[in-house]
Amino acid sequence: MNKTNVMGIVDLAFNKVKEKIDEACAHGEISDSERVLSVVAGGFILAFSIKRVFKSPLTAISGLTLGSALLTRGITGNCPIKGALDSNEVLDIDKNITVIEHRHVVK
Repeated sequence: MNKTNVMGIVDLAFNKVKEKIDEACAHGEISDSERVLSVVAGGFILAFSIKRVFKSPLTAISGLTLGSALLTRGITGNCPIKGALDSNEVLDIDKNITVIEHRHVVK
């Protein structure tokens, strides 16, 4: 096998994986492996933050928020941020933007 054949196989495999991820992420849905990682990471961050509530309340509150969001994302399998980014309403590039310039003279 020469280098060109190996690169072709790697490119083909990469494209197949990318297609599968894109299909799974349509409309904010996340894949099973991403759900597991979200639950594990969210649980770890949540547990760590609960232990630190009295030592560092501000840091703990932000950790509790992040951990809860990750747990919710993993349990439901839906990511509202991904859904919003994939939505055409948010990223509609075809819209025309008009800039109006105002000039004020101060004496």
